[in-house]
Amino acid sequence: MLHGLDLYERLTSRLLVSVTAPVDDPFYRQPEDLDALSPGEVLAARPVQVRAARRRIQADAWQVKFRSTDSSGAAASGVTTVMIPRRPFNGPVRPLLSYQCAIDSLGASADPSYTLRRGTLWELPFMVLALRRGWAVVTTDHNGPQHACFALPLVGRFVLDGIRAAIAFEPAGFDAATPIGLWGYSGGAQATLCAAEQLPAYAPELNLVGAAAGAVGVDAVSSPQMFEDANLLSGVPFGAVIGISRGFPDVDLLGVLTPRGRAMVAAATDMTSEQLVMTFPFVRCSDYLTVPSVLEIPGMRTAFEACRLGQVTPPMAMHLYHAVHDKYPPIADVDKLVEKYRREEVDVTYRRFRFGGHVTTSFAGAPGALRFLSERFESPVTGR
Repeated sequence: MLHGLDLYERLTSRLLVSVTAPVDDPFYRQPEDLDALSPGEVLAARPVQVRAARRRIQADAWQVKFRSTDSSGAAASGVTTVMIPRRPFNGPVRPLLSYQCAIDSLGASADPSYTLRRGTLWELPFMVLALRRGWAVVTTDHNGPQHACFALPLVGRFVLDGIRAAIAFEPAGFDAATPIGLWGYSGGAQATLCAAEQLPAYAPELNLVGAAAGAVGVDAVSSPQMFEDANLLSGVPFGAVIGISRGFPDVDLLGVLTPRGRAMVAAATDMTSEQLVMTFPFVRCSDYLTVPSVLEIPGMRTAFEACRLGQVTPPMAMHLYHAVHDKYPPIADVDKLVEKYRREEVDVTYRRFRFGGHVTTSFAGAPGALRFLSERFESPVTGR
């Protein structure tokens, strides 16, 4: 599998447009004196070209660098990509879709600000569907500068501050009345719902009118077996443990690693999700720990609790969808989340797909998500 991945990366490097990697790109560097700035404040911007493979997408696009807040409350900078379609919008105000990608990775080479320019973002077709409707699209590198994937409080803040930066970016032409929708699948769905739940306390001024999310992971504690299943995709939960430890300083992962575990974590430092899957298949997390399970890592239960969805009532309409036979995340958790939201008088539409799995439902659920968002954009006044 590693040889196959190496061959794939060599082929794509020859076929795709050459783009400077984020680690070598000064635009991504963390500036000093961020504390004096407000969350979402624009720090810098530059025009970019968005591509699907080598084909340019017909939209005006910019990367916008902004100030945000990490899990400990410290100021940090992030990058978002703003895309404006060249076709007009047939309505009074062009809406803005914030699309959260599933960035289940530990390095910058999987962030959308890079993969959109390189032409390798597999979720770009969903954004193109929005652009064809005349919607503007913003997508943020929501794992932050430490690439703390699945550290949801941090992820939600970066999503909201990325939207703030897009609204404040004058060339895009947005204002406070711009209706905003959220959409994401899998890891992007977690980012979507986390941002929706954090909106009232963190960014109440944003005119968020609806959120669509598919295959959302609600509560890691309810499915501890995913860290022990030792299946072909074991690299993803392995990477999640590392990502969460980066977002929560009190999680002492390094203190409970075996020598082999330390070597594995060091090797995974900046891997993409594809590299994690190819490098760490059939891994049981307990095999590289000196404690019985991931839940026994010091600070991990507290971190998982902070990442659990459903702790705050989102103030906008929701559209959730999930495959019945999707094992991770389990649909039972989503059923409970929907019930909780409805008890709290959230307007929730919910689609349970009886056929297909995790990947197929990402495509099967897209028309319903777009329909829902279109309805919310048409009636933005009733969205909150």
